[in-house]
Amino acid sequence: MYDKSDGSNNLLEDSWNAACALVWPVEEKEQPDADTTGGADENIAISRIRHAAASAVSSGVSWEDVVVVGLLTLAVVWLLWRWRSAKTFSLDTRKHEKNVVYLFMAPCARGPSLSPFAVKLLLFLRINEVKHKIMYTKRMGPKGKIPYIAYNGKVMGDSECIIHFLSKQLDVRLDDWLSVQQRSTGRAMQKMIEENTYWTLAHWGWIQNVSKVPSLLMKRPSWVSSLNLRYVMAPRVRQSLHEQGMGRRTAPEIAAIAEQDLRSVSALLGSKEFLLGGLVTTYDCAVFGFLAVALYSSPGCPHQVLINSDLHTLRDYCQNIRDTWLSDWDELTKA
Repeated sequence: MYDKSDGSNNLLEDSWNAACALVWPVEEKEQPDADTTGGADENIAISRIRHAAASAVSSGVSWEDVVVVGLLTLAVVWLLWRWRSAKTFSLDTRKHEKNVVYLFMAPCARGPSLSPFAVKLLLFLRINEVKHKIMYTKRMGPKGKIPYIAYNGKVMGDSECIIHFLSKQLDVRLDDWLSVQQRSTGRAMQKMIEENTYWTLAHWGWIQNVSKVPSLLMKRPSWVSSLNLRYVMAPRVRQSLHEQGMGRRTAPEIAAIAEQDLRSVSALLGSKEFLLGGLVTTYDCAVFGFLAVALYSSPGCPHQVLINSDLHTLRDYCQNIRDTWLSDWDELTKA
């Protein structure tokens, strides 16, 4: 005779395993060997939940019990995720190669990353011919953000701090030829892009077109990923946008700000090959990082439309950099 408690216990055990699969995802994949798609961790958990539910129902457990346990599983996932987020970040680097930069960034369906800061770091590494490995991950770094790096046992977040650190460690002299005035101009342009224009793109994606975000990040987003992005991540971005100030403006006002910023970059670039002259600088890394995400990874955004229709100098500038240092752009897509 069937014992209902056995089926319920198995369902609880399998649901717990599924919850753990969501909170403690599989080990990060190195880009050249990665063969999983975005949402793989969620798909593992979903598969386990479906298997547990099907087994329980076939064994006689009612659908009401399955629903209750499913809701409890989601609650456990949320609690474990909050606990994990509160822990001090740590990363096991014992298997990392010496003198190799490990760049951790989230996967993207249209390019290396949907983060301008990740693209900025990748370009910096390529320009300076630094040996590196791309590690796709969804795990937040030491400052609670992505991207971050590991180099000879040291783990670091914040793209600006990373470039400063690596420049010292590797004796990079990319900006040595710049005058004080050029450095000031470059920094002003970088800060405009990263502290102002960036938020106009974030507003377009996370507020105006939040339903598109899963497909921008993943080729085949799971329903768990879609729900997480829409109802967990999007509200956080909305709060950040409000605190920063961009979220307090209307969509037309934001579009006007983005256009003014992009036209300013175009005016500074003029007929030069790079932002400040005939040689590439770290400021180009920051500017290209943003422009590339808008131009190649955010289809339909007003930034892309403006660049393609009117600001051809920016379009050609991006294409030149991409062809020179990121010719494998499409191959770097991993989601």
